[in-house]
Amino acid sequence: MLSAIGDIPVGDGGKPSLHLHAVLGLSDGSARGGHLLEGIVRPTLEITVLESPGYLRRRKRPELGIALIDLEA
Repeated sequence: MLSAIGDIPVGDGGKPSLHLHAVLGLSDGSARGGHLLEGIVRPTLEITVLESPGYLRRRKRPELGIALIDLEA
């Protein structure tokens, strides 16, 4: 794991919604990045989670086909 950044806002259903971008280093020295769906990190991985303001909510935007944080909520 070279880098991981994202957020866990409350989604439309009222439950936390994890959104993570990651860059992984491969054994040949190359790197791959994008949305992390699943992965195994060896030997260990330490993650620090900071609490954001409670008003941050992710809302589905049908016109864009994605969910974005709604700053006006």
